[in-house]
Amino acid sequence: MGKLAAAGKLTVGVKFDQPGFGLKDPVSGQVDGFDVALAREIGKALGLAEDDIEFVEAVSQDRIPFLAEGKVDLVVATMSITAERRAQIEFSRPYFLAGQSILVKRENSTIAKVEDLNGKTVCSVQGSTSEQNLRSKAPQANLQSLTTYAACVDGMKNARYEAVSTDDIILAAFAASDASLKLVGGQFTQEPYGVGLPKGKTDMAQFVNSLIAKWLADGTWDRLYNQYLGKVEGLPKAAEARGRLPATAP
Repeated sequence: MGKLAAAGKLTVGVKFDQPGFGLKDPVSGQVDGFDVALAREIGKALGLAEDDIEFVEAVSQDRIPFLAEGKVDLVVATMSITAERRAQIEFSRPYFLAGQSILVKRENSTIAKVEDLNGKTVCSVQGSTSEQNLRSKAPQANLQSLTTYAACVDGMKNARYEAVSTDDIILAAFAASDASLKLVGGQFTQEPYGVGLPKGKTDMAQFVNSLIAKWLADGTWDRLYNQYLGKVEGLPKAAEARGRLPATAP
């Protein structure tokens, strides 16, 4: 972390297509969201100005390769902590706890739970835990994997897919901005998000862990949650969401 501070630049992989967490404004070109704001807080703790932080789009399948190849210094991109991924990269402690759910058109009455996806055409994202979970929990689903969730949602609205499945917090943000969509199925997994770091950079992981602990204690986490996620229908209040967070990575 000292080297990053001395270099005066931080490169962070984030999502560009996920409302609430990482969304790029097509007019201004600026990216913003809960994940982006956390990355800015990390930069601030290193003594960097906002202009010293470069945000790079990291779609799900690119997150680990970008860390391994040195294209980014860290990834804050709705990345679930899993044993398989921990064998390849370092993770911080969880900073958010989501759960996989299902997004459908409001008029859809045929899908109410994950098992109902069997025999249906469902979209998720390449390289995501959501894709893996669907293969396990709805093995007869016709799974289509794209590079972004925005593309999945657009495809469903254009009748190419009957459902989109990923973490509830991501889907809730799409539903909040489009009354023609709704969430169904509840949570059928738990998805703890962590900051991804290059393998072996345990000092960086410890530094980020200390920052997360500080944000949870001093109100920073609650403030950012309320700013980016607090108005999304169906999500818990900041205190409840914070209380669900495990203290350590699974």
